[in-house]
Amino acid sequence: MVSIHSDIRAALESHLAATATLPAIAYENVAFEPTTGTSFLKSQYLPTVTRPAVRGLNPQLRYQGVFSVTVFTPEGKGPATADDYTNTVIDAFAATTSIYWSIPDSRLLLESEAFILLESGGKTLINGVINVSIDYADRQQGMVDSPWYFVPIDIGWYIYQ
Repeated sequence: MVSIHSDIRAALESHLAATATLPAIAYENVAFEPTTGTSFLKSQYLPTVTRPAVRGLNPQLRYQGVFSVTVFTPEGKGPATADDYTNTVIDAFAATTSIYWSIPDSRLLLESEAFILLESGGKTLINGVINVSIDYADRQQGMVDSPWYFVPIDIGWYIYQ
């Protein structure tokens, strides 16, 4: 059985990659050689808890975790560039953001593509689509680790399945 975590990671990383005006991204366990003097991002996927959301024979599960994105900019040039990239990431992953991922197609979906409209006026998520919900996106203090100035961002996510 394939873990839901690979799809959650793919949804988060694809959403980050689709965000305009960001520099190159270093993904976990993928070769990446940063160029001194050139900004980049580093992402990490950290699942934290899987719990039943309700009691019963077949309870819905709540998966949650942190998607960590670190912004790296050249040191000694002030915080403005790092702040701009940080704000772009935080805006892209603002609290209450929903990210829709098609498991069969391995692609991001727009909200209009993720649901079937019901005759009652309601809507239901299409089979094979997950909705990764963003709980928060918070930045930490910027730090220097020569030759970089970096700002960590923690993005809390959850999903019910």
